[in-house]
Amino acid sequence: MKKIIKETLKILIAIGLFYYLFKTKVPVHEVIQNIKNLNMLYFVTIIILFFLFYLTFSIRWNFLLKAQGIQISEIRSYLYLLVSFFFNNFLPSGLGMDVIRSAYAGEEGNFEKAFGASIMERILGMIGMMIIGVFAVFSGKSEFIKLSILYLGLILLTILIYYFFTSLKVEWLKEKLLSIKLLNLGKSIREFYRAVKIYKSKRKTIIIGIAYSVLVQMVITLINYFIAKGLAIPVPFSALLAFIPIITIISLIPLTINGLGLRETAYVYFFSSIGIAESEAFSISLVYLAISVITSSIGGIIFVFLSRESKNIIKHKESDTVKPVK
Repeated sequence: MKKIIKETLKILIAIGLFYYLFKTKVPVHEVIQNIKNLNMLYFVTIIILFFLFYLTFSIRWNFLLKAQGIQISEIRSYLYLLVSFFFNNFLPSGLGMDVIRSAYAGEEGNFEKAFGASIMERILGMIGMMIIGVFAVFSGKSEFIKLSILYLGLILLTILIYYFFTSLKVEWLKEKLLSIKLLNLGKSIREFYRAVKIYKSKRKTIIIGIAYSVLVQMVITLINYFIAKGLAIPVPFSALLAFIPIITIISLIPLTINGLGLRETAYVYFFSSIGIAESEAFSISLVYLAISVITSSIGGIIFVFLSRESKNIIKHKESDTVKPVK
């Protein structure tokens, strides 16, 4: 019952944010007109880039899995990733994408290692995203430079937290952090801690993983760039470098399902600050969401043909993901 209430609140918050945007910020007819004007050549290019994004994503994940002795083919990791994205987009309140792909890759005996690889990949993805954001400093614009400094600070903070969990022996403080319930911070810290424990002696792996992450995040930036071009919206590339990381961070705040509403509000807020019309900023976000749903839907088809049963995934979610950290 408590979970139902929680998910219902997330839905209501998302609806409230969309209502706020359409009521006060974004004329619906302008958004519809923008999307109608989407250049089809760019549309096809964006779809190709999305599948390239999934490919680079799966290569990074497979690399981290192999560092833990989990050997699956590149094709398998790509298929598993598409399935996990499908569940993430279509069943966001149920099975998380990290649990789905970890259950497939880890099977019965290696789920914890596979899940640690998936969480570490998320962490490295955030670092790669912020590294991309740091490059916005070369734009010379003060607002972008401020964000670049913020990203650099977040990178340093992540490194400090990493050393905190790998070096500091103050167990009572760790337990306090792991028990924080606000916005599921305790759960997120627990997953971070678990991943750090698994990879703490694999620094070379982490460095290579960060390099992969920069590539992944650059593809995401290019997707947004071609969406803007396809809609004939003059968004400077430096603005994408500066804004996409902070928008992604905001969309990860667990206030709504799958970041719905938060992501769109962030697009409108940041891009309108540099003179982009609010309806245009919203259109970029909406096209990004729509094409991500379209491309990830192929994961549902793949899921039907995969041999593992969904009940095993549910079993792993209920047991392995709630193990206490020792």
